[in-house]
Amino acid sequence: MLPFTFEEVGVKESSVAESGQSAVDVTFTKDGAKVWQELTEEAVGTGDSARLLVKVGDKLQSVVRVMDAMKGDQAQIVPGTDGSAQDVVDLIQGN
Repeated sequence: MLPFTFEEVGVKESSVAESGQSAVDVTFTKDGAKVWQELTEEAVGTGDSARLLVKVGDKLQSVVRVMDAMKGDQAQIVPGTDGSAQDVVDLIQGN
């Protein structure tokens, strides 16, 4: 296992996804979108074994394989099996 660090990514708004699945729609700030894009580009560039860890507060929410670098300012987070989308929204919003 390689060492890892976490980068803080600014979020403008978040809400429970209306797609019917337990997911969170996230809109990043301008700086947050830039950081997220750089992280996803780096993950794609390191190969198939690389994963991106998504942490909200002190809790790991997702571990994902990144297929393509993100463009734009929106993403969707699917919480781990022991968390709800509303819990993640509350953590992001500091509730």
